Amino acid sequence: MNESISKANEFIAQHQGEVDPLYKPELHFSAPVGWINDPNGFVYFRDEYHLFYQYYPYGTQWGPMHWGHAKSKDLLHWEHLPVALAPDQDYDKDGCFSGSAIVKDDKLWLMYTGHIVDPDGSVRQVQNMAYSTDGIHFEKLTSNPVVTGEMLPAELIASDFRDPKLFEKDGMYYAVVATRHREEVGTIVLLESPDLMTWKCASIFLKGEKHQGIMWECPDYFELDGVSCLAMSPMRYQKDGLDYANINSSVIMTGRVDWDQKIFQLDTVKEIDHGHDFYAPQTVENAAGERIMIAWMQTWGRTNITDQLGHKWACAMTMPRKLQLKDGVLIQALPTSLFEQLPVLSEQGAVTVGTFQGDWSNGKVFRLGDEHDYIEFGYDAVAKEVYIDRSHLKQVIQGEEAWSIERRAVRVIAPEVMVVLDTNSIELFVNGGQDSLTSTYFLSGERNLMTNEG
Repeated sequence: MNESISKANEFIAQHQGEVDPLYKPELHFSAPVGWINDPNGFVYFRDEYHLFYQYYPYGTQWGPMHWGHAKSKDLLHWEHLPVALAPDQDYDKDGCFSGSAIVKDDKLWLMYTGHIVDPDGSVRQVQNMAYSTDGIHFEKLTSNPVVTGEMLPAELIASDFRDPKLFEKDGMYYAVVATRHREEVGTIVLLESPDLMTWKCASIFLKGEKHQGIMWECPDYFELDGVSCLAMSPMRYQKDGLDYANINSSVIMTGRVDWDQKIFQLDTVKEIDHGHDFYAPQTVENAAGERIMIAWMQTWGRTNITDQLGHKWACAMTMPRKLQLKDGVLIQALPTSLFEQLPVLSEQGAVTVGTFQGDWSNGKVFRLGDEHDYIEFGYDAVAKEVYIDRSHLKQVIQGEEAWSIERRAVRVIAPEVMVVLDTNSIELFVNGGQDSLTSTYFLSGERNLMTNEG
């Protein structure tokens, strides 16, 4: 284990007991201390889920990125493992940025972006590989970086070249990677390799349009029921009514791939989550063939409450969600084995953590907190909107958007809604998971749930 990783692990061991647990989630994954963002390397290895994540253990704001690491058998109870990657080489000296994992020959392989800031202030982003025989300790390839910006088509901006997501198809290894086109639109490139060590740029997999954002972060390619899917997080996707109200959102694109040309042919685009805090989703296929997704339960530019309060931790992940396509519609639902472990809550009274569900089709208003400090959520039967409203919280959470983001909503009819409440978050799953809304909150007083019909 190298010095940088040893230093990080020693710091975590020495300081995790200083974390203030007031808002620390019970059901959702969070790090033992420090800042986290994107999930990375979400993978199923030797009968366990492994979750890596962007991590800065030394503070509660974004800093030089490490890869944190945890594992779980059930997606609810997580065991923290040693830090997997630290920025300790010339090709990743300013951060081990986001990436992914894949299993090959019973070894766990990681592909990640090395972030480099040169003396003149210019930025380079390159792709690197590391591997592990035990799933805990990782060795970076001596041949890193395995892909550089010089290997990209000239029409792309090599300084924005990050977040590789690995997958295997027909005996070949691929990675979708986010880039920015010189026309200022998000673009995904496809890399290919026969062995995870020697890579080339195979194609521009998909190029965006002007309204679809300037950069598509954290792409993830997978197939559901024979349909090709691309999940990603566009920066500055054009706001459209209730959709894309977060300046940094997450979408799923469906279509089909021409594997001769290696081009993604786009059919549909939909925002994945209509809450305030959902970004950088990543998926894994488990042993049962189920596609499971997890995301960062935050977004860029939001007020960092636990940092302001000095609680020595910041941010968490969403609940893992099982993905399906039904009649072309993405369905997100808690895996049955996970849902069955969650406490069942009442719709009224003092609230801890857990879940409840019901028919809100006639209208429903919930307020969690007390009369002076609460978060409101429910269904407006007139507007036909399921919503989360943070405008009545004392701990004000603001964004970098030019418009109000206090209330987020999705337009639906006849909603059946399942609610998952945790210490500082709410997730709504609407009509069996056809839509979802995820938001954080920080209450300064009591946690009472009040309910009104209509």
